[in-house]
Amino acid sequence: MSVVDELLADGRRVAQSLMDSTVVIRRETGTTRDSEKGKVVPTLEVIYRGPARVRLTNADPREVDASGQRFSIQDPTISLPIGDDPRIEVGSSAAVRVDDVGEVVATPHDTGEVGTTFRVYGRTGQTHSTARRLKVEVLSHG
Repeated sequence: MSVVDELLADGRRVAQSLMDSTVVIRRETGTTRDSEKGKVVPTLEVIYRGPARVRLTNADPREVDASGQRFSIQDPTISLPIGDDPRIEVGSSAAVRVDDVGEVVATPHDTGEVGTTFRVYGRTGQTHSTARRLKVEVLSHG
């Protein structure tokens, strides 16, 4: 094993140690008719269920003045393990794609975020990534 491989493995272990929340990420696979509600609803397949690091706000939101309105731009990110992690219950982080939807189902340090839903709108990566970082849009807070 090269020095780079050893350092990368160490970095991934540290990144995974910070992933103490659990998320479920699903993908729409089609639609079905809900006979009780009389509507067509999406059918969803679980793509990933396992550990994550949830960062729903930027530590330093930027204030932007657009058309006389003030609002904060935030940069929420969900980090997932790269490679094997025995805590992964379903799937692999590599299978997650843009437009998949997820939910925070457990987070020990801020239980108020449980139930938060999000949509993946981008993935970041690099040659020596220590985690699979997903850029997300928060759909609803827990």
